Amino acid sequence: MASAFGTQVLGTVVLWTLSGTIAVAVAMVLAALSMGRQRVIRLFADALITFTRGVPTSLLVVGAGIGAMARPAPTWLVNVFPGTSPGLTLVAWAVTIALAFGSTGHLAIIFRTGYASLGAARLEQATLLGLTPTRRFALLLRESATATSAPLGARLVHHLHNTAFAALFPVADFFGWIQQRANETFEVSRYAAIGVAVYVVLSLLIWAMFRGLELWLGIPTRRRTRPAGQLGPVIT
Repeated sequence: MASAFGTQVLGTVVLWTLSGTIAVAVAMVLAALSMGRQRVIRLFADALITFTRGVPTSLLVVGAGIGAMARPAPTWLVNVFPGTSPGLTLVAWAVTIALAFGSTGHLAIIFRTGYASLGAARLEQATLLGLTPTRRFALLLRESATATSAPLGARLVHHLHNTAFAALFPVADFFGWIQQRANETFEVSRYAAIGVAVYVVLSLLIWAMFRGLELWLGIPTRRRTRPAGQLGPVIT
């Protein structure tokens, strides 16, 4: 039982890590495109952001999972999902991408809001510094973290909860283990309590990760007003 428990928890962690990474990467691209100069690209990015925010993640997972179930898994597709049968690798990846898609629009809004919070003066200053595009992106990302780190962490905690939709398919995850054990033993309260405890611990770990990021970036708990046009963290 202990081995199965660990495998299922690890399965959820892998689902969260992969889908969350994909969601963050695609959201950054969509946020950038939605603020681009070309109107057609902006409209396309905005439409995609609105679409991903409007469609329930459960519906995305069901659609992707059922579609993948009808096809055999390609031999070249890597199975990185603990406890999931190699024959269901395609389903697991489809669920992962669907989970990512479900959070992409929300994350894009967070990133876009963080960028807008910098203000025109600071954005112009970053341009005048003559940095390479990569260094300018890193600087603006760091500066906007003051506005984005808290909502980003909250959204990724919610994203952790969304991984429970994987239990709709034979993809190993912690919520599926809770359902299985509760049905087998009829000890619903016991396994519900275990589930609450584990999800709280995982959520706290995500919170701690983002709090550590804030400390590393020098973001104070009590924020002071930054003078207009000034780059760099405020020292308290």
